[in-house]
Amino acid sequence: MRLSFAFALLIGTSFATPLRAADPPIDDEYFEKKVRPILVANCISCHGKEKQKADLRLDSREAMLKGGENGPSLRPGDPEKSAIVRSIRFDGEIKMPKKGKMKDEEIAIFTAWVKGGAPWPAGGVVAKASPAEKFDLQARAKAHWSFQPIRRPEVPSLQSPKSKIQNPIDAFLLARLEPAGLTFSTPAEKRVLIRRLYFDVIGLPPTAAEIAAFESDKSPDAYVKLIDKLLASPHYGERWGRHWLDLVRYAETHGHEFDFEIADAWRYRDYAIRAFNADVPYNQLLTEHLAGDLIEKPRRNPKDGSNEALTATGFWWLGEAKHSPVDSRGDYADRTDNQIDVFGKSVLGLTLACARCHDHKFDPIATKDYYALFGVIASSRFQRADVTDPDNAVKLLDEIAELKKASGGRQPPDAIHQDKPNQGADAPRSPMQLWREKAVAFEAFGEGWRKRWDASGLALRPEAGNGYPNTAREARKLSGALRSPTFVIDKNFLLVRAAGRDARARLVLNGLQLIQAPIYGGLAQPVNHGEELRWIGFDLRMWKGQPAYLELLDDGPGYFAVSEAWHSDTHPPTDPSPKVALWEPGIDDDKKVVAQIRELEAKLPDAHRAPAMRDGTGRNEKVFIRGNHKTPGIEAPRAFLEAFNSTAFTSAGSGRLELAARVVDPTNPLTARVMVNRLWQHHFGEGIVRSPDDFGYQGQRPTHPELLDWLASEFVSRGWSLKQMHRSILLSAAYQQSSHASVEQAGKAATADPQNKLLHRQNVRRLEAEAIRDTMLAVSGRLDRTMEGPSILPYLTEHSVGRGRPASGPLDGNGRRSIYLQVRRNFLSPMFVAFDFPTPFTTIGRRTVSNVPAQALTMLNNPFVLQQADLWAKQILATPGSAEERVQKMFVAAFGTSSPEKVAVGVAFVEEVSKEYGKPDHPKAWADFAHVLFNAKEFIFVE
Repeated sequence: MRLSFAFALLIGTSFATPLRAADPPIDDEYFEKKVRPILVANCISCHGKEKQKADLRLDSREAMLKGGENGPSLRPGDPEKSAIVRSIRFDGEIKMPKKGKMKDEEIAIFTAWVKGGAPWPAGGVVAKASPAEKFDLQARAKAHWSFQPIRRPEVPSLQSPKSKIQNPIDAFLLARLEPAGLTFSTPAEKRVLIRRLYFDVIGLPPTAAEIAAFESDKSPDAYVKLIDKLLASPHYGERWGRHWLDLVRYAETHGHEFDFEIADAWRYRDYAIRAFNADVPYNQLLTEHLAGDLIEKPRRNPKDGSNEALTATGFWWLGEAKHSPVDSRGDYADRTDNQIDVFGKSVLGLTLACARCHDHKFDPIATKDYYALFGVIASSRFQRADVTDPDNAVKLLDEIAELKKASGGRQPPDAIHQDKPNQGADAPRSPMQLWREKAVAFEAFGEGWRKRWDASGLALRPEAGNGYPNTAREARKLSGALRSPTFVIDKNFLLVRAAGRDARARLVLNGLQLIQAPIYGGLAQPVNHGEELRWIGFDLRMWKGQPAYLELLDDGPGYFAVSEAWHSDTHPPTDPSPKVALWEPGIDDDKKVVAQIRELEAKLPDAHRAPAMRDGTGRNEKVFIRGNHKTPGIEAPRAFLEAFNSTAFTSAGSGRLELAARVVDPTNPLTARVMVNRLWQHHFGEGIVRSPDDFGYQGQRPTHPELLDWLASEFVSRGWSLKQMHRSILLSAAYQQSSHASVEQAGKAATADPQNKLLHRQNVRRLEAEAIRDTMLAVSGRLDRTMEGPSILPYLTEHSVGRGRPASGPLDGNGRRSIYLQVRRNFLSPMFVAFDFPTPFTTIGRRTVSNVPAQALTMLNNPFVLQQADLWAKQILATPGSAEERVQKMFVAAFGTSSPEKVAVGVAFVEEVSKEYGKPDHPKAWADFAHVLFNAKEFIFVE
């Protein structure tokens, strides 16, 4: 690529606002969740406040740095030169702890912490738990600002001119600015403002025609009309849905070794886009997420009637997962920890997971609170739900039932008769009778089983009969799922007698869904032997004492039928296999009637599946002492946080609907505050609370607490409407101001407000990875604005290797917006990663904004960037006009603005490079020019 130094200076505008360095991967939360428990369990009894062997204390960072008789114990950033790391590795003469070497994973955690700089929360001293110590939760709650009730403050009364105060937001900001001798900067130029607004609201640049129309519209409501137009755009949901996906750690694979897919995860992504576009009230949005499967009348997609509320619950299941954990119970604890962590950070702005091993060291969150929520999740189950509208299918089934009744064909019986007892007192009992006498009946299906078992899907609807479960009773095309109550394993085997075709029986142990060999392969059994009722056995000897449930799954067009289930220490004896009677047309049936039945069956809709939550058996969890699932303590009744005076849930199920009600209760001080802060952050670059996922003691205090509470009050009073809150923020003079401090106050601002916390100007912001890519597609003319649907596989080079590697997708992703590219945990887009795309492991409400060489190299060498530069050049050359007109169009498309000086330099660049290619107006010269524009700071930054 040819790039003159003068042209680089011309377009490579540098902005005054510095970029944040990349956030360290190891932080205070890592210490609290992972390192502190290791210190407490292994070190503090000999090297703490009460006892200091070898004159060494390990209960504070300062003490580690000081060390003891053998010198300093810790060198942050350098594990190899840290004595404490060498000792726990048993590398040298000193081997600690004395009781034996730590587990490999504990050593790895500790080593990673030291390598990451050994962060340690300020004032945090590690100590042994003592019965005398008092954890005063309510005192902490009363002392911290975010746990105080939201009180709507009075709008400040100021003498500022009306042009400075467009709405109450401005009054709150100016009330802080004016005492510092500052005010807002000058209003941004219209070309700057429209580009800012487009990227903020829909994540795409305005076209030249849209810019010209806005500039020529002199009406007083021109800006208001533009805001309303963008908020009504379907691309709004794509932009803000992507922000939301960062919070729920959205990915479409589980990661770990083989990166197994999360089937149909894209349906949750599309749900989020639709929900934001429809401006679903935020309290309803959260209720759908937490308990959408329990809502009596769920919200449905107006286009196809699909169950939106049920789809929302899929967020619970978007986390990482292992396919063969050695310790199933420990893995379950880790997966549940992630679910609690995501719920706490995304919805409440609290680090709830820091209370897994001990009462939270800073916030009013008890360990019992953590396990109360653990019980809520443990009482819930994963389901691959059919979210289609059932109404049409029900009508068809009713018609089919009437025709079958009239046809006289063979009907399924309502019950299966077990072997009859032998007649007479002295008659010998059969081997099967003897086996049943020793076994423990789990279920003999007949009347009343529905009260105990979770039957979902149209194939098992109550109207279909009260006999044994049979998903082929009404139509084989239907699908269904049957799940047992949760039980604690206390026998060697679970035996189930079932028939079926293309169905599955699975023993779900500790919520494990990735049932894979070599350890867990036997827990998933095919049911594919037809109408014979055969015994299916699960060997459970390895997992006694652990919770599990049985599920039978028919995803269609197969079926299953089940007659009985037993717990036993032995297998049942061989006996004749009875058959399930399925409906078949009779010999004398009217062929027209049979044809009608078959025609109606074919019209039954195919299942549209999505990962979702379903209620299970309500059960409380016990507190894991020091976070160890092998040392259970007291029982923690399912409930919300004690800091909000929450009482135990009374639901017989999980209690998630009660949880949702308490989360969205207007008296909850966190929910509204956290969300309006997120909106503010994405419009100003920083939140009023600059730690958006942590409103606790370790987070940052709000820069404008009164404004935060006013916004939260407005949010609730306006029916939790996100679009109304956007509108208020966007209409403020603060949002519309220039990103450059005015000449008059530049000097004072540098000392009075160096970090722009008072907002004396707008913040310059770099576009996210997705917006950069989408903008290239937009200006090159390749952007396909089609919405929703299955994701596009990522483009992979020969360097993208590893287990679970999928087939490579197209280089340009078929032109689709970035939100529709598949997010595979083990194969994230290198371009996205270079521009700080978050690793989807937990809630990331504030992306890192780094400035590293990999970004420049990406923009120079990435094949997608080069491809789009070529396409843009071809598009511009196909447009009639002079070189000057073409260059001007390209500047406006890329930056939203142009100037005669830049046009002149651009034309000169194309002419000079064309000569080198040996032909005037050479396409490659225009492609080089397009490439130069992509590499300009103005292309990836918004003023």
